[in-house]
Amino acid sequence: MKLLVVFALTLAYASASVLHGFNSLEDDTNVGIIHGHNAAPGQFPYQVQLLLPGGLQCGGSLISHRWVLTAAYCTEHYDNITVRLGNNLKSTPRVTYIVSKKDIIIHEDFNSNELNDDISLIRIPYVKYNSYINAVKLPKINRSYPSYAGKKAYITGWGATSFDSTHKPEILQYAKVGIISAKDCKKKYDFPSSFICVSVASAETWEGDTGIPLVETRSSVQIGISCYDSPEPKRKHPAIFTRVTSYLKWIKYHTGLPL
Repeated sequence: MKLLVVFALTLAYASASVLHGFNSLEDDTNVGIIHGHNAAPGQFPYQVQLLLPGGLQCGGSLISHRWVLTAAYCTEHYDNITVRLGNNLKSTPRVTYIVSKKDIIIHEDFNSNELNDDISLIRIPYVKYNSYINAVKLPKINRSYPSYAGKKAYITGWGATSFDSTHKPEILQYAKVGIISAKDCKKKYDFPSSFICVSVASAETWEGDTGIPLVETRSSVQIGISCYDSPEPKRKHPAIFTRVTSYLKWIKYHTGLPL
């Protein structure tokens, strides 16, 4: 399954369950995260859109004035990436940067044949915060961290609108997802502790959403990064997100952020 993801990056985008009918801001005829909802301008100011050579797309999150957090799958093969900030409409970003390979940091243990360490940082020119551009909060480095089991979290992105279509919405989409305990997740799947499992229920994200953030609703803290998917829709296994707390020291080392 993983080899299919590696060889077909256009289909390698993270999945997650969606609680259907969650607090829609607008009519659901333009869903992108499947059964998601149109976000309002400035509702998710940390959201980043990444445009890759060849017409591919990923997501990410702004974590400071100068740094973007995303998945290693989104950055490992490219000499330059376009970073868009502050856009609720996909085609009208408020800030656009083109970054080169020297400004991309991929986890040194990342291996595209494995699930582990799918995390990457992108250094950008200094960007000012405003109502539409602002950093997401990250967890603080501690001796222990919550499992987040049973918690709810937001996913956000411009992924494809349905399993049988590559059409991607113009408006940023969001949905609320539920997190499965590591114990329950490992009953059927031997995923490492450096992952967060999200149940697949009524819907999933699809093509175009690798690297999108998983942000706990109550604390507004980013706890995951979408990293793994199957190219087959409506699968039975959970969606997998890189657990941010497993990489806080790595993030601090490369960015200098006071975590």
